[in-house]
Amino acid sequence: MDLNNEQWLIQAQQLDPTALKMLHAQFYGPVARYIRFKVSDPQTAEDLTGEVFVRMLEGLKRGQGWRDSPKGWIMGIARNVVVDHYRRRARMPETTLDDRLASSAEADPRQKVLQNERLEQLRQAIARLTDEQRDVILMRFMEGVDIKGVAQAIQKTPGAVKGLQYRALRALAEILQESTDNTESI
Repeated sequence: MDLNNEQWLIQAQQLDPTALKMLHAQFYGPVARYIRFKVSDPQTAEDLTGEVFVRMLEGLKRGQGWRDSPKGWIMGIARNVVVDHYRRRARMPETTLDDRLASSAEADPRQKVLQNERLEQLRQAIARLTDEQRDVILMRFMEGVDIKGVAQAIQKTPGAVKGLQYRALRALAEILQESTDNTESI
């Protein structure tokens, strides 16, 4: 089955077991990475990832599903699961960044140190964004969700998502420049 095949999507929404397994296989990785970024504890992140797919199945059973983008719909569920988690805990989210960026520097120890410093700067910069800006950046650039999918996930118009993305990228550039300027003055 091909994810772009309209028949496959219809089968998933009709609770076909094979189509649901493929839906889970296709989106488990992006959902897990997104949640790991938002939640610091790996066990909690794993539990919340499972919760996303339980809610997805419940939604499909109620006849709810995606309008334009299955990935956007599922990432929206993931976002809501994380929000619910922190509401229950009544604390601010601690964020971690996926280590896939650091893997490119493994060959040269000096390069790895520089890469880790850049990764930490990026992590801190992303943490300074608003929640909506952070969600847009994570979904668009770490998970590759298209504008329509992000719009569906965060319940905004595509134009609003483009604006959030623009402001988030501009804010990141300013934060990173400020960080670089502060490092050079030491």
